[in-house]
Amino acid sequence: MKRKLSSLVPVLLLALWICTGCWDRREIVDVAIVMITGVDEGQKPGIYRVHAHIAEPIRIGGPGESGSGQKRKEPVTHVVTEGRNIDETRSKAERMLSRDIVTSHRRVYLIGEPLARKGIKDILDQISRNPMNRLSTLLVVAENTKAEKLMDMQVPLETFDVELFREISLRKTRIPTSLKDYFIASTTPGQQPIAASFAKTKENKIIMSGIAIFRDNKLEGFVKGKEAVALTGMLGGKTGGSMTIRIPKVKGDLSLRLDRLKLQRKVALSKGEPKFSFQVKAYGRILDNRTNLDLSNPEIIRKLNKAFSEEMEKTFQSLFRRLQKEFRADSSGMGAMIYKKYPDYWKRIEKDWPEMYPNQTINWKVSAKITGVGSIGAPLFIPEDEVKK
Repeated sequence: MKRKLSSLVPVLLLALWICTGCWDRREIVDVAIVMITGVDEGQKPGIYRVHAHIAEPIRIGGPGESGSGQKRKEPVTHVVTEGRNIDETRSKAERMLSRDIVTSHRRVYLIGEPLARKGIKDILDQISRNPMNRLSTLLVVAENTKAEKLMDMQVPLETFDVELFREISLRKTRIPTSLKDYFIASTTPGQQPIAASFAKTKENKIIMSGIAIFRDNKLEGFVKGKEAVALTGMLGGKTGGSMTIRIPKVKGDLSLRLDRLKLQRKVALSKGEPKFSFQVKAYGRILDNRTNLDLSNPEIIRKLNKAFSEEMEKTFQSLFRRLQKEFRADSSGMGAMIYKKYPDYWKRIEKDWPEMYPNQTINWKVSAKITGVGSIGAPLFIPEDEVKK
């Protein structure tokens, strides 16, 4: 046994000599890690103005505020360059920094609205050709402002402003807004891409404002509120948000939170024309009762379910009226439904679909159910004789 072990020693020593470690490694002090990139129009036509927040590891995890009450400065270096394309701006930034720029950890790509309305096709093409650009990076539109304005603002709770965009988009709403989602939607026959939109409030805060609607890689507009929730749910995102419902001849209203949406979409050909039918099931719970209704009464719940269903149907009809008539953008993928089920028919109408889409009708079947009313039926401070049971 000892002889066998002694014979292995030279082999092990040789292996240690061969395995010399990572000879091509790069230390963190040699790289500039880009966390977020913002792109706006430059001062001259055809020029891009690119902003990059580069992490400063030495300052991460420092104190939140100084003793004088001053806000902690974000641990990033803000680099601004201009060029005819994204690669040129990157080359200029490289000459301004002592470190190598690394974009493989970038989390957000922010586009200013003025530039987005003119088109982002060239930007996306350049992004897709560089293997260092991760496709899980979120694509976000700065509504009513330039990307620069949102990147200059302080955000609460987070060390980096990029975390605000990321957490709200992914964890709270789950809007399909990554570069990968955008590329898939824009290359899928019969579908147009979307992106999350953020805006600056009057109080100088950053807020998620809705969904940016694109057509042919140009920003057409935004959907917000209940319409944004409906579109997010239709595309597989997380539903949420509140709405107000009323019962006819009843004074006051009720606030309701939409918890869940189930959608079933179908398309069929009838006399050579596509016919769409969408079935929606919505579930929500009462947040606030500003009526004299006793919500423990099953008959009142039945009326509320009806009002809830009608409100949801109005929301979806309003959403598709805007998508079809105002934006002319097939963001929900009605054309993709035809392409998947009737590929031969799609080949015949594909070129005509942009003109056909705005005139398509949808047969809606919406049902909604209230799943929770709280621990009490009627409002707490209404006298018993005024409660409608």
